[in-house]
Amino acid sequence: PPPLDRYPIIDIEGKPSQNKRPTWQSALEALVGTEIVNEYESIWPASHEFIGDMMLLKLEEEIRVYEEQIVKSKMESHPHVRLVLEDRGVKGEFRVRDLRPMALRANGRIKLNPTHDEAETKVEVRESGQKIICDPTVAYYSSRLQTERIQNVIEAEALRAKLDSPIAVADPFCGVGPALAHLINRPGLTGQILASDLNPEAVNILNENLIRWCGFDIAEPIHRKLQQKKHIWSGVQDARELVNNTELLGRWNMMLINLPHSFVEFLPLLLPLMDATKPYVIRGRLLCRHDEITDMHEQIQRHMQSSHARILLDPRRDYSPVTRICSVTISNP
Repeated sequence: PPPLDRYPIIDIEGKPSQNKRPTWQSALEALVGTEIVNEYESIWPASHEFIGDMMLLKLEEEIRVYEEQIVKSKMESHPHVRLVLEDRGVKGEFRVRDLRPMALRANGRIKLNPTHDEAETKVEVRESGQKIICDPTVAYYSSRLQTERIQNVIEAEALRAKLDSPIAVADPFCGVGPALAHLINRPGLTGQILASDLNPEAVNILNENLIRWCGFDIAEPIHRKLQQKKHIWSGVQDARELVNNTELLGRWNMMLINLPHSFVEFLPLLLPLMDATKPYVIRGRLLCRHDEITDMHEQIQRHMQSSHARILLDPRRDYSPVTRICSVTISNP
């Protein structure tokens, strides 16, 4: 179909690569033997997450004795990886990941158990052409949410067309701003931006990103409280207190609530920020039991000012044997 029809179609037979790397499983088997690999087949860390040139993985206690072999096999299979970190879950008030350095590649050699000082964790990541500075040891960031961030753009573009003007976007749990990266950098998509978080370390990196994306200084490092600079509101702010600022009420067309454990708690608190005189969209994620999805849908509906609001709860993946993470899209009306 147009406009692709103006390009020629060319068939070329591919050539096999001569630089095929071993899978990490085959590299592991070479280090520990087939018998050991088969014995612990179900608990080897088959999945991992990349953040820039770092790899994050989880390790079961039963195979911790093979940590060195696991790390070496992973790094052999992925030569771009500079640092491997063990993800021990989230901790603290800001739900930051507890990450332990397992191995560092430097000058072609692998050093096991590097210190935190040796293991630089502040990196630049690329998502669908967007550049984002992050540090998962001080502010939560997940590359696995990229699909959700792309869906935010799709919803924002549709809302932009409906309103026939740039949209005002509020992200009161924005972290370092990965969701905003995809929205701000779309020409003509956004107008006013609210970017806040309760984590001061996250806001420091957020401001670095905003300066890069918007082209002007956002705030001095010593002034981290919520403040306005041109069309950007940014800073450290408890989301519960946003409604106390009358300048923020009734002015936002799109809101992002990426707080799965507390989505339903925060939704009614933040609704006064939305411009109810026009169509608006709320996007987020919600954690609930498998048998609670219908009840959650009805609970969200009761919070909405309009009975015509369209609410979509899309179960994406299991969080535990009895709970699921749902992608939430609320269109009003």
